[in-house]
Amino acid sequence: MVIAGLAWAQTRGITKVEVQVDGSDWRVAELAGSYSNDTWRQWRITWDLGPGNHTIPARATDSTGATQTEQRAEPMPDGATGWPSRVFTAR
Repeated sequence: MVIAGLAWAQTRGITKVEVQVDGSDWRVAELAGSYSNDTWRQWRITWDLGPGNHTIPARATDSTGATQTEQRAEPMPDGATGWPSRVFTAR
């Protein structure tokens, strides 16, 4: 199964995205090319998933080396934080 998404860090750019499935170890995703530090960066990773429910969070690292924190915060005043996560059922 291909898991994919977008990451963004305005003016800093994205240098790494990691993905986790069901609490497993984090794995580094493949990044698409970067046009500038102000554009969204596509990422993807292939993962063998068995049937059933799965939870998949992702976290990004910017060009300063700062990795997205798990703690969620609203966009104002300093920008949104928190790992995006999806729950789905594979058949």
